[in-house]
Amino acid sequence: MQGIVSFVALIILTILPVAFLQSSPPDTENVWFWHGDCSEPRAMGVQVLLDGKSIYQSHFRACEVNRTVANSEREEKVRRSFHFSGGHTFQGTHDTKKSETIEGTIWQAGADPDDILLGVSFVAHDQVLLNTIHIVRPGKPTESKLDTGLVIKTYPLK
Repeated sequence: MQGIVSFVALIILTILPVAFLQSSPPDTENVWFWHGDCSEPRAMGVQVLLDGKSIYQSHFRACEVNRTVANSEREEKVRRSFHFSGGHTFQGTHDTKKSETIEGTIWQAGADPDDILLGVSFVAHDQVLLNTIHIVRPGKPTESKLDTGLVIKTYPLK
């Protein structure tokens, strides 16, 4: 019986500290937002390439600011849309014709202490062809292969 009590006590002492460490992050945490308003923004470029050709290029201000509901809601509303001609097969199953217009959209899907999570989607005729995430590391270049021949790059601007 004493062995069972010791074992249970050991389990509780092992699990309890881990449970406290996994609590949700505080609301006062500083995280990165794109298109933020701050005193020291990091200028970042973004480029989407299809088969090595640029189909979208722009820039944004990455800002490290306090995570608040207001900041999060404001950033979720900022979306960048662009259009390009079809002729690409998305995810190996969604064929598009060259005569079709594809709409691409980029938005902030998440904010972390070290990263910005950008959502990236492609739609044609009300059908989602691809919906994925690109991780931005403010101040550093990053590149994600979204699909065969489809790449997104983010990089610091001088």
